[in-house]
Amino acid sequence: MLPSMIVFSSVTKEYVGRAVVRDLSFKIQPGEFVCLTGPSGAGKSTIVHLLIRAECPTSGTIEVDGADLSMLPRQVLQMYRRKTGVLFQDYKLLSDRTVAENIAFALEVCDVPESDVAARVEELLQRLRLCDHADAFPHELSGGEKTRTALARALASRPSILIADEPTGNIDPDQSMEILELLKQVNAEGATVILASHDQRVVDSLGVRVLRLEQGTLVRDSVGGYNAPATIEPASAPKESVSPSSLPEPQMEPIADIEEKPVAVHQPKHAEHHHPHPGASHTPRHSVHHRKHDDEKPPITAKIKPIGI
Repeated sequence: MLPSMIVFSSVTKEYVGRAVVRDLSFKIQPGEFVCLTGPSGAGKSTIVHLLIRAECPTSGTIEVDGADLSMLPRQVLQMYRRKTGVLFQDYKLLSDRTVAENIAFALEVCDVPESDVAARVEELLQRLRLCDHADAFPHELSGGEKTRTALARALASRPSILIADEPTGNIDPDQSMEILELLKQVNAEGATVILASHDQRVVDSLGVRVLRLEQGTLVRDSVGGYNAPATIEPASAPKESVSPSSLPEPQMEPIADIEEKPVAVHQPKHAEHHHPHPGASHTPRHSVHHRKHDDEKPPITAKIKPIGI
């Protein structure tokens, strides 16, 4: 058996002394498709934030490929985030960039050669049915088109882990099924997929392993539909609990700030993405501006391995 890719060991996350998730322990294998479910406020988004290290656990450890996320040096953390694709429920697209430019941004920050960026963007535009919208800005897109654009950007760097946080929350059932089929394809190509959703139809249609949370505690770890019985005896609820939705959104370190010598960039005035990013003007389809880092860094040895998606 392959070693576990992701390991949560007795993970608790507290805000102001109140637990949002408590004593979570589970393992996810390489190439597995796992559905993280439970009612709103159960702690699903907190787990997503912990996985991308927007937050660190109050106690316990989270390991990916044997490395403790809380202990990763800044440069290795940067590499990890670049190989972890995230599809956010609110998209976090850059409002002043076109669809093609939003997809290209994930490659630009990795200093991918211009010719390779153009080829990869074209490939993803075709795969996600976005060719007719390559020059459109986010405010010109429907909910389904925004979701597909955000998914294309998440896949741009060929991630080994793909995390989708409520990807079907803002789209109709037909488009939801299309997104789920795309996630299945990505998983079939080798990526580990973690899908957070409280939608019963989504969970029932997937038929994959389900981790169910209730009041921040893991109560189920089994394959089956949304209403399958709990398989884990829940611990006693804490006297005080807090809903993750009532807390301020955690702030990840911006990609540009992770470098030891940050790039000189201009901040766009209005962006849907919560990271500070360089601005860009509207360019014709497939014409992408590239911004090189001031200093080339030597490659860093890490256990996160790329795969072909």
